[in-house]
Amino acid sequence: MLAAGRRRRTTASLRAALAFALGLASGCYSNEYLDGLCANTGFCPDPPPESPVAFRITSLELVDPHTYTFDTVLGVCTDSTATLNGFIAQSIANYDVSNALVLRPLDPKSAVVKLQYVSALCIAGEPTNCTDRMVPVTHTVDVDAFNRDAGSCGMTAPNSLNPDYDAPQRAIAPCIVSDTIPGTPLRLAAQTGMQPLDLALVEVEIAAAYAVDDEPQKLVTGSLRGFLPAATAMLPAGQANGISFVPWNVLAGGAGCQVDAMNTFSDIDNHGVYGQGVWMNFNFTAERVQWATDRPEPMAETGGDSETDATGTTAVTTSATGDASSTTVGFGG
Repeated sequence: MLAAGRRRRTTASLRAALAFALGLASGCYSNEYLDGLCANTGFCPDPPPESPVAFRITSLELVDPHTYTFDTVLGVCTDSTATLNGFIAQSIANYDVSNALVLRPLDPKSAVVKLQYVSALCIAGEPTNCTDRMVPVTHTVDVDAFNRDAGSCGMTAPNSLNPDYDAPQRAIAPCIVSDTIPGTPLRLAAQTGMQPLDLALVEVEIAAAYAVDDEPQKLVTGSLRGFLPAATAMLPAGQANGISFVPWNVLAGGAGCQVDAMNTFSDIDNHGVYGQGVWMNFNFTAERVQWATDRPEPMAETGGDSETDATGTTAVTTSATGDASSTTVGFGG
């Protein structure tokens, strides 16, 4: 049985970065102010650029395939998926893991938007504060995403689902689905002093339904699927409760314990490019958070020149209510 991980203490540098970035929002003007200025004076400045809107994944559950481990007490191969999902849930609840989806913009009516998937750094609160600062480039990826106002979003790979398991969720419009992400690690768990548990997935697709009319705004009935090649699955993916986790060793049909007496039960799939492996299917939900980033955002043209000091970078902070501000912050010594 995997024990619940301790809440990881947030580093002082992360707290300082978040506090500094999120403190920038106090100096911005609201869209209502600009609209009033335009109506009353005729001075109509260009509207501010669309602000990034972030949703932290608050639940993540493996639904297909399942994992299996040998029970030494009972002497049988048992389904351990609930234990793994419990470990994932604990890491999310402890804020040891904070996968985030950042939309630019949040607009279900736009045909195409930009989606950033990132293993963010977050601090619990009202609202929760998150950032992609100090996140390695290997754990953030940008992709186009497509909104649909009819039908559904998200597909599973043909002939990849086991009928003995619950099927992955299907998001109903209005919903969003990402273009295929060639490859990205999916962080499942992390504990202090241990190697994070990441699945190196390829051909990743992310989909979810919008639930943004009420507070807090959410993405619901989400699905995330990607292919885990056998060559990757045979390598340690990180640690779970201090134990090296090798995905291939817990998969039916892989190197795991025998689920049936004849050893014919298998979740292993075949891919046209990557060969043997397994399609990993997760359900998720996500909730809007306050977001701080150093990424350069497109700026509205003002007709003047602007400069950024060589020791500075542009910080954009977006609150959970939609207000945004930007400024230049220095990192010079």
